[in-house]
Amino acid sequence: MMKKWMYAAMAVAVILLGLNIAAPRLAAYGLYRGLSRHMEISPDNVLVEARPGLSVLTGRLDRVHAGGDDFRVGKLRFQSFDCTLEGVRFDPLASLMDGRLQAESAEQGELVATVSQDDLSDFIKKQVKGTEQMDVSFDGDTIHVRGKVRVGGFLRADADIAGRFAMEGNKLMFLPEDAAISAKGVRVNASNLARLEVYDFTDFPLHMVPDQITLDNGLLTLHGRVSNH
Repeated sequence: MMKKWMYAAMAVAVILLGLNIAAPRLAAYGLYRGLSRHMEISPDNVLVEARPGLSVLTGRLDRVHAGGDDFRVGKLRFQSFDCTLEGVRFDPLASLMDGRLQAESAEQGELVATVSQDDLSDFIKKQVKGTEQMDVSFDGDTIHVRGKVRVGGFLRADADIAGRFAMEGNKLMFLPEDAAISAKGVRVNASNLARLEVYDFTDFPLHMVPDQITLDNGLLTLHGRVSNH
């Protein structure tokens, strides 16, 4: 009888040890699955730390990191993307049922992501519809978009748009501040022209929304920080 109890105890110990090692890896894969719906990412770009590993089963992670270089998030390519969260809470049962992990809260964390001038230009040229011979230039934190548009299906007019990237709620937007269409000496305000939604962070698995956008020397940088203290 004593040997049976010893074997059972050893079996339980082996199982618990295995879970202690495997649980963080499973959490990392679940987070990768969640992130892969929103961005181009590989499992190697996701790291999860939990001590002990079994604390994953309670829905807590000590630290989560996701990031790397040359990502596409939505329709915009990022030069770099780096997000680190600490004290992450998630629903383990919902994650198991859905096959992906989504953070519900974090004690603290930081997001830094950058987009190059070339990728910003390519994004704007592809998303601003109906404009020909488009030129995109940068002046401080302002982006100028100039080109030709057709008015009424036959008249070619000059479009001149100046705007900035900014957060509007949970959405990263390109917001025109001055937009006009000119033809035959007539200038018409077109402030709604080229208003673009870049990315909606509402369902982003890392529970992080950028709160600061800067554009310096053609490099767009997004900063985000969370703190529940």
